[in-house]
Parts: sequence; C-alpha cells; structure tokens
Amino acid sequence: MKKSLKKSPSVIRIAVLKSPTGREVLERVTADGKLSKRAAAKLGVKKVGTWTEVQAKGWAQATKLVRAGKGKVAQ
Repeated sequence: MKKSLKKSPSVIRIAVLKSPTGREVLERVTADGKLSKRAAAKLGVKKVGTWTEVQAKGWAQATKLVRAGKGKVAQ
C-alpha cells in the first residue's frame, strides 16, 4: 500500500520594490536578500534590506498572501 505524503508549504521570500516607472513590483529574494541577476538589472537593486516571508505552495498563492498583508517581515 502506498503512503500518501502531503507536501508541506515552503517559505517564499518576497520583496516589494518600486520599478523605474513608479509601479510596485513583487520580486522573489534569497534568504540573505539578494535578487536574481535579471531583476537586479531591471530594477537597479542587487540586495534588499527587508522582505516578507510567507508559507505557500507556489508563487501565485504567495503573492496573494503578501498583497493581503499576511506573512512575517524579515530583515
């Protein structure tokens, strides 16, 4: 008999930044606050000081939680 294991939600770290056009952008960051090379080139920021950590199964769920004000702010 196969044992079904439920996948626990992982921690996704999201930083809220301003784009050069002034629009609010959500970007994924690493555990130490670094952005991807593509995002860093696009936004002009390599590392952020604060971000929000949420437990979610995917990016779509994580962004909904951050926009709703849920999650833990980390530095």
